[in-house]
Amino acid sequence: MNEKRDNWLHPIFREHPALLVSAFYVAASTIGIFYSWAYLHRFGINIFNYAQLSDFLLASLKEPFTWVLVALAAALVYLDNSSSKRVEKRKPGKLFRWYGSPRYRFINNFAAILMVLIFIFAYASRQANETQAGEGKLVDVAFDEGGAVKTSTLLGTTGQFVFLYDVNSGRVDIHPIEGIHSISFQAD
Repeated sequence: MNEKRDNWLHPIFREHPALLVSAFYVAASTIGIFYSWAYLHRFGINIFNYAQLSDFLLASLKEPFTWVLVALAAALVYLDNSSSKRVEKRKPGKLFRWYGSPRYRFINNFAAILMVLIFIFAYASRQANETQAGEGKLVDVAFDEGGAVKTSTLLGTTGQFVFLYDVNSGRVDIHPIEGIHSISFQAD
């Protein structure tokens, strides 16, 4: 019976495989939302004022390391839950009964989500520190108004805005895409 309780999602995804695509989309968007917020809030940007839902899906794909963190956490939880199931089958004594319980595995899944969020926050904070120290990608931006070309650090983009940072002054500029003629940079 415990085995059935642990695998209640499998029959749902087997009957409705399209739900896997939707689940991936929701997961990718959530990762993108959290990474974008964790990174850009360090520069005083509230990403929710400038982004659309599709921007968050792309944000998670622009930072593939966030997916490494998710995969690592999922693998660790899977291994730990498998170990917990083996302990449950051996009918452990009172000392290890909690570890072999379905409740432990249920809580373990939430611990994995928390672990992923903490790691993504730490990674975004590290990236922001490096950018503030001048290690970001420098770009030359030409505006439609015909003004001078501006060299700044590119913080990121959405479907409608470009976020630029001047390391020397600590100033953040947010420009609508329609007002930008071109963005150029040195290839690495």
